[in-house]
Amino acid sequence: MDFQYHSTLFHIPFEVRDAIYSSLFSSTILSFATSVPTDDARLNKLQTPLHATALLRTCRRANAEICKSWLSHVLFYFDDPMSLLDKLAPIPLEELSLIRYISVRGDPLLLTYPPKIQVHHNLVGVLKLLPRLQLRQLTVLGSGSDKFQYRMLDELIKHGNGWQELRFISHESGMLGYAYYCLDPTLCDRYQRRPQPEHWQRVMEERDGVHSYPSVSIYRGTRTGHCGAVFKPETREVMAQSHNGAPFSVDDYGTAEDPVFISESERGKELMVAVRRGQRGVDYEEKTNSPFLPGRDIRRDFPGKTWVEIRAACTKAAY
Repeated sequence: MDFQYHSTLFHIPFEVRDAIYSSLFSSTILSFATSVPTDDARLNKLQTPLHATALLRTCRRANAEICKSWLSHVLFYFDDPMSLLDKLAPIPLEELSLIRYISVRGDPLLLTYPPKIQVHHNLVGVLKLLPRLQLRQLTVLGSGSDKFQYRMLDELIKHGNGWQELRFISHESGMLGYAYYCLDPTLCDRYQRRPQPEHWQRVMEERDGVHSYPSVSIYRGTRTGHCGAVFKPETREVMAQSHNGAPFSVDDYGTAEDPVFISESERGKELMVAVRRGQRGVDYEEKTNSPFLPGRDIRRDFPGKTWVEIRAACTKAAY
């Protein structure tokens, strides 16, 4: 006999059941991680609970009522950009467009181009392979050197789409305090720091318009080594940098270390940069055939190819 005739669930109004479905899936994490071990404390809670989507298989009626709505509630976690593409790139665009929450570790995507050339791609380029993506929130767990993390976030703010809110979390503060003296003009825009969030706020206003009210905020934990501090108002503080009164011009900003973020007593404090796209008339969906990124772009390197085809070609070139 069908489960639905014995379950109390189907004796309550549909509106209440729908609220139960939403609550259940809003607290669900679907984790797609590689087998590579990690000691990153931020990932300890990002584990898929047993039978996370069991309700979808309970009976035909429950499945029909929930349909695809669960995609808009669950958090999808990916241990690296490769896992993200492997899971999401092949699914129908209609389903991809329903996903609202993604968390991903901010490692570079390493591909082996024919004949045997290793090429790195940052997350902003990875997302360009997911047209129709329109997340409510993208969380990136920063990884790598201070310069690498800064550049990755800078590129996401300047060229990223597919998200309404971006949360970039680094377990240390050094990405806003390292020194970089630019000797090669072609690298200045990549690595030289600017006073934040002032500079990124200006970038977002140029992208979305001042009157759409985009915002960039920086939060930092108040204690060294306190994982998760940036999520709680009582354990974080709002931070801002300024070049006013500095012994160098804004163009030379970043050529000296910022001790507020990189000194021995300050570096170990967790950092979160929260970016919100404009709220009025801003289309943040990742578009099919969007313009190529400045510099290297996977789509330019493999014109007309799907991720499955690109991965196959790179896997073949590696051997």
